[in-house]
Amino acid sequence: MGTDFHLFKEGIEPKWEDETCAKGGKWTYYVPKQKDGEELDESWLNLLLCMIGEQFSETTEVCGAVISVRQKQHRIALWTKTASSEPEQVAIGRHLKDILDIPESEKIGYMVHDDAIRLERRAKDRYTV
Repeated sequence: MGTDFHLFKEGIEPKWEDETCAKGGKWTYYVPKQKDGEELDESWLNLLLCMIGEQFSETTEVCGAVISVRQKQHRIALWTKTASSEPEQVAIGRHLKDILDIPESEKIGYMVHDDAIRLERRAKDRYTV
């Protein structure tokens, strides 16, 4: 508990300030408690394999992924580099939902790094799928 695991492309650091990530954002999935343990591990593994195998149609947009293991709420986030490109971001978000086996009734959101830095807790998702 309390650990973050990262997998990012070579030369990209998992921080907002990284030159490649600075104009981007992240898709975040808040994992339901019933998806703990093996299901959580499987979701994370599927995302990593998809990234390594370059299965996203917008491969150059993907910077990396983070899983945050927490007592109350686990999170899986996929970082991208161009927040302003809505069609690409929405396509990535939809693909992420497929990979993580998220039902259509559940929504995931895309937070722009600049918004999160400037607005802190008041920042809102720019896109949802």
